Amino acid sequence: MRVRPRTVVLSLLGLVVAGILLLFYSRELFGVDILKNFFLQQLETSLRRKIEVDRIKLVVLPSIRLELTNVGIYGHDDPTHVVFSAKEIDIVLRLLPLLKKQVVAKRIFLNEPTVTLVRNRSGHWNVLAGMPSAAKDESAYQMFSRLLQIREATIQKGHITVTDEARPDGVRTTTLETVEMALKVYPGKAEGDLHISAALPANGAPSSFSLTGTIGLSESSSTLAAEEPYSVRPAFQFEGEIDTTNLRLREAADFFGPRPVPPQLQGGASLQSRIRVAPGVAGYDVVLSEIAANVDELAVTGKANLAGLLTSQPTFSITFAAPSIDLRSLFTRIPAQWIHAQLPAIIEQRQLGGTVEILSATLTGATAPSPQLSLTGDFRIEKGMALIGNDRVPTQNLAATVSVEPGRIRVGKVTGAYGSLQITDGKALVSFLDDGPWMELDVSGDMSAADLVKFLTKTIRADKLTSLLAQSRDIEGQTHPTFRLVGPLDKPEGITFAGGEVLAEQVSLMNPSLPQRLTAMRGRIVFSQTGGAQFDQVTANVGEAQLQFNGMISGGTPSVFQDFVIRAKGSASQLRQMVSAGTFPDDLLYGMVNARVQLSGPSGAPHLRGEIGLNEAKLVLPTLGEKPLGSPASLELDADVSKGIGLVISRLELVVPPLRLPLKGRITLGDQFSIDASLATGTVSVSSLPDWVYRSGFEAGNLEVSMDVKGSDAEWKNWRAGGWLALTNGLMTLKGVDGAVEDIYLRLKFSKNIADIKQLSFRIKDSDVSLSGALKNWTTKPVIAVKIESAQMDLDLLIPKGHRSPIREFLETLASTSQVSATATIEKGLYKHLRFGGLSGRLTIQDGMLDLDRVVAQSGTGHAAGRMVVRLPKGEPAETESSVRMTGIPAEAVLQLLGAHDQPVTGDMKLTGALRGHGRNPHGVLPTLNGKVELVLQDGRILKTEKRAIWKILSILNLPAVLQGKVDLEKEGLQYNRASATLTVQNGLVKTQNIILDSAVLKISAVGTYDMPTDQLDMIWAVSPFGSYSQFLKSIPLFGRLVAGDRKGLATALFQVKGSIDDPQVTYMPMKSFTTGLTGVAQLAFDLLKNTVMLPIDILAPQEEKEPLFDPSLEIQTPPSAPPPVDVPAATAPAAP
Repeated sequence: MRVRPRTVVLSLLGLVVAGILLLFYSRELFGVDILKNFFLQQLETSLRRKIEVDRIKLVVLPSIRLELTNVGIYGHDDPTHVVFSAKEIDIVLRLLPLLKKQVVAKRIFLNEPTVTLVRNRSGHWNVLAGMPSAAKDESAYQMFSRLLQIREATIQKGHITVTDEARPDGVRTTTLETVEMALKVYPGKAEGDLHISAALPANGAPSSFSLTGTIGLSESSSTLAAEEPYSVRPAFQFEGEIDTTNLRLREAADFFGPRPVPPQLQGGASLQSRIRVAPGVAGYDVVLSEIAANVDELAVTGKANLAGLLTSQPTFSITFAAPSIDLRSLFTRIPAQWIHAQLPAIIEQRQLGGTVEILSATLTGATAPSPQLSLTGDFRIEKGMALIGNDRVPTQNLAATVSVEPGRIRVGKVTGAYGSLQITDGKALVSFLDDGPWMELDVSGDMSAADLVKFLTKTIRADKLTSLLAQSRDIEGQTHPTFRLVGPLDKPEGITFAGGEVLAEQVSLMNPSLPQRLTAMRGRIVFSQTGGAQFDQVTANVGEAQLQFNGMISGGTPSVFQDFVIRAKGSASQLRQMVSAGTFPDDLLYGMVNARVQLSGPSGAPHLRGEIGLNEAKLVLPTLGEKPLGSPASLELDADVSKGIGLVISRLELVVPPLRLPLKGRITLGDQFSIDASLATGTVSVSSLPDWVYRSGFEAGNLEVSMDVKGSDAEWKNWRAGGWLALTNGLMTLKGVDGAVEDIYLRLKFSKNIADIKQLSFRIKDSDVSLSGALKNWTTKPVIAVKIESAQMDLDLLIPKGHRSPIREFLETLASTSQVSATATIEKGLYKHLRFGGLSGRLTIQDGMLDLDRVVAQSGTGHAAGRMVVRLPKGEPAETESSVRMTGIPAEAVLQLLGAHDQPVTGDMKLTGALRGHGRNPHGVLPTLNGKVELVLQDGRILKTEKRAIWKILSILNLPAVLQGKVDLEKEGLQYNRASATLTVQNGLVKTQNIILDSAVLKISAVGTYDMPTDQLDMIWAVSPFGSYSQFLKSIPLFGRLVAGDRKGLATALFQVKGSIDDPQVTYMPMKSFTTGLTGVAQLAFDLLKNTVMLPIDILAPQEEKEPLFDPSLEIQTPPSAPPPVDVPAATAPAAP
């Protein structure tokens, strides 16, 4: 039989409709609501909970939908307690599962649901109660899996209450109101779009949040097994956005965080962020990114994550940033104890303030095993304020970056004002130790020098340095200090100065230890924690002196110098003031000096070792000389500073390469100068001494000095000195002395007032001198008494050559400052061609006068005696008076002494005379000469010198030719028996009226003058033949005879002589002079000749002429004690005509 398909379908449809109608009206038909019982049974089986429903309605068209009204779900542990209720639930069912008697929702709508979630003290959630422990994870997973099989789920006007009783610090409860949820699951995927919003209870402004994103099943392999009993296996993951409005931070922290909640945590937060919820290592991990929030007008950005959600030990981390906010306002929102429990006390004690910008901060925390919160991050402080140090110095306008790390806070890039310090850079580290907070602060900046000195005076613990700082005044300039402060913040007097450094710039100040103001101070000073100070290239000026300091002064009491070096460059006068003002000899040192002094030992009484460079200074060494600028020299010293006394020098060594002069003993420079030292030079080669050393002409020799010096004031002339001076093999040259002084041997013993010349001997060419004696009062007005002896001496070597000579200056110095008494004895003497023996004399020099008297000498058979007195005003022309008496001295030797270049006359000379003169006339000494000379020559010859006046007269008379064959005048000269003259000198003009020459051939008389300054003769010579040659001579036409008067019959020739004495002009006066009569000088010359020739006959054989009597008026008297100033070149007497 053929069955039609249409009939079958209609039959089946009818059966289905009949069955449905049977279910819908089962309660009326059978008294039992089969539909309601079916669905309740399915739901209770699925949820393992008792469910009550007032009404269940199944709607078939347009889709199968189940409507539940007034639904209640009871808890497993307490069947009387409703954990879920809803006013209305509308479920769109899937058909195929329903045909299999399975209720599977396709869409679900919950209207005004109320959910109560409770986690009990055992950590179990009430929604999972009643499930086997092994099946809890799977049940939760399956439950959420079934949820995602629903295409759409919607909640409207929901109410959720969550209570957590598992936390050891108390029960927490939170409520979500007006819960709205929309879930839309993608077909074929285990995920869907979710939107949840809810309102939170709040007083005042409403509080709400919303979640929008994608939710899906978690991967079962991504997590470990669930931890019993506090968590279940994660079942889902979510990624989307969260938005909160006025989320009450205190309520949220109270529910999610540990208790107690800090009172500072207040206010509401409006937040927008991306959120991701995913299974973690244990439980869920919640990550918030791109957070933008406002917390009571504080804008915050950042990110956050929560790990271990729904586990026993959840942790969280919030990283955020915020713009500037008042620091105190910040700590009203973020509890300071989140950074560290010790921080609130620091904030209160140090009165921290300012504005802070949160660059990046991270708040981390955990709830187990005990509540823990920690805040780290980077902050920027502006307009900061704090009280720093033991003195609670206020800081203002601080700007800094702050890095908060676990257990410590780092502060960097600090600027602002720390008291009087304007901070340009700084850093700090606050460590929270078990013993309390510990701070290490380093700040640098700009500070006035005056404020810096005040600060260092309070903080530096170095007795001498602190005292010097405290005494400074009138301080000017700027400094750039860097300070380091360390110590506990919670203890009085805890913060201590731990060192630092100061860069000084143009600092100036006054200090009693300095003679002048210290200026232009620059350099680096490093201070240690113990109070020491390290000076690094610190320079300054004191007056014009430049100083540099390097080295260490340790802290404590007493402070100690360690490798401390002072270099100084300046004028010697300032150096004297700095070392010992007013007690150092003022005339010792001039110019610029360089000094290097190293200090060691206690700062109150240090030891000094120094070197003073004198290359650019002038050093005056008494009796040694004056070192000029540029000559190398230095002083080395060892000394100690003695409190109450001053600087005590134990070694002072003058180094003049290659010479070293060590002075050892005790030299005190302080309020009272004193010296007690000794000097031992050893053997020193004179030739190696620098040129500037006063050697008095010494060029060679070996010198040795050993002496002791004592004194109690700065005037070296008052010092007491004693010792020995020895010179061996000495060699010296003296300006104006012809020849070197050789083989000098000196042994001198000296004390304060007496220098005992044990022996002084030397040679000059072939001359030798030996001297001994004593020098008294040599430091004030010397009194010299010596004895001079010589076996052979050329006196010409001792006569100064030139206008002024060292001997002249030496004599002037002696005459003005000293008193000299000397005796001299010369066994054999020579002066030019004059030899003599047995020379002796006495020399006295005092009161500006040189007196050489008792001079006695013997030359051959002749004798000489004389005296010379010279007035020697220092630096002015001298005045001289001299007298001499000679007998039997060869005339030719005397003429050479007077400057004659030839030998015109021989014979024995007798001379008595006196001359005086001075050097004040601008034309020389000759115009000042005055005196008188008596001269007699006997038994000599006048040799041929054609330029002399007498030979010109003989030539005019043709006398050599007339006497040829009888007398050879050309070779033998004109022999004479006697010649005499009296010369009177007045202001350089020599006058004579009685020159007479008596020879066997002629008799000559002459009168006239000779002007020595102009070298001009003006004389009349009268010549008459005489003796056995008279008859021959009378034939000479030039001889005339007087024919009348008393003089008639006398043959005479007159000549006029004028001009230079060496080559005068001779003019014959003709016979008419006799006829007209003679007058004037010619008459005088002729009378002189007549008186000589026209004597009685016995005169033709004249008896021997008596020696001229000595005229007492020619002897010079002792000059007055205060003569006028004069100068003296050697006087030159006229040579013989």
